[in-house]
Amino acid sequence: MLDVVRSLPAAQRVPIDPPSVIKDKDWSDEIGEPWAIAMTAALVGRYGPWVTGWRWALGESDLDGGPVTAWCCPRHSITSAEATLATVAAAVCEWRTWLEDLARRFAQYLPTPVDLTHDELVDLWALAIAHLITAIVERTDAGGAWYLHCATVLGWFLAVAGVAPERQESMIDAAVAGRWESWTAPHEQLVVAVAESLAARVVQELQISAIC
Repeated sequence: MLDVVRSLPAAQRVPIDPPSVIKDKDWSDEIGEPWAIAMTAALVGRYGPWVTGWRWALGESDLDGGPVTAWCCPRHSITSAEATLATVAAAVCEWRTWLEDLARRFAQYLPTPVDLTHDELVDLWALAIAHLITAIVERTDAGGAWYLHCATVLGWFLAVAGVAPERQESMIDAAVAGRWESWTAPHEQLVVAVAESLAARVVQELQISAIC
């Protein structure tokens, strides 16, 4: 991975400044962020759109609330040229590993069996959603805006199940009902409540879609 990152055009333009340069917000906006965007474009050109999440780091970072620990933000993650490229490579690998982990988790529950009763189907969906929420909380350390990543992953899960894209966000928002907080892991009862609420909505939505 590091050799590939080194070969990308953006790798030749890592913004290394003398120690006297203060990496403040202006530096980040005018120099660091454009370089990170260029690196993302180069990575997408090499690997495809899945790689765009390599900067989705823990806590208060580039994108807030993600699972990546190797990268933080341009101000803190751009150092020497070689160290910066190694950080990018590590972040890409970390993001890919997380996506593969999620794919395995999705496959544990989807597709759902066809011979379940309505209540059994809701229970299975609730179990799956609670499982995913718990995994996301652990992976993100329930940091700043962790719930944004949680909503994204749940949206992916619903998409795999066949829920229309235009319905996913409203269903997740209605189930969560503003009960997630930054830097606070939800207690088990809240996870179960959100999972059961979303499960009921998903099953109803899929059944309506099947009839139509």
